Amino acid sequence: MEVWSNMHWRFLSTAMLALVSLAFTTTTTRADDIKEIEGTWRAAAAKAGGKPVESEDLQKLVVTIAGDHYTAQTKDGTEAGTLKLDETQKPRTMDATRTEGFEAGKVIKAVYEITGDTLRVCYALDGGERPTELATKDGAPWLLITYQRAK
Repeated sequence: MEVWSNMHWRFLSTAMLALVSLAFTTTTTRADDIKEIEGTWRAAAAKAGGKPVESEDLQKLVVTIAGDHYTAQTKDGTEAGTLKLDETQKPRTMDATRTEGFEAGKVIKAVYEITGDTLRVCYALDGGERPTELATKDGAPWLLITYQRAK
């Protein structure tokens, strides 16, 4: 929980930006993943430091992905950026680059998994090394968000 409080909401908005960017700018891509990721996603759950993150602000997080661009609606406003993904990696990787909003130009490294209407993304919130799995650990500056497709 301390990891979450240290990173606060500016990283949550970064995470959303990364999600959108992931969808459409790819180094190696399959049309199936791109088709599956496009659309609007709502945060359903999150973990940091190996523990659940409970927050009303998280429930307000909405990410829309169109092409290689994403838009993230957070409690603090709107952020936007581009995504780059690599489906050849295990787990699959994503880089989200903010083009608007707080910390424009910043790249957030992440790993992801999409299954039907569920998208899980684990972000390196500190701008450091990419997570190696879709999980968080005590002391690791990673945020795992589970998104559900908006109906």
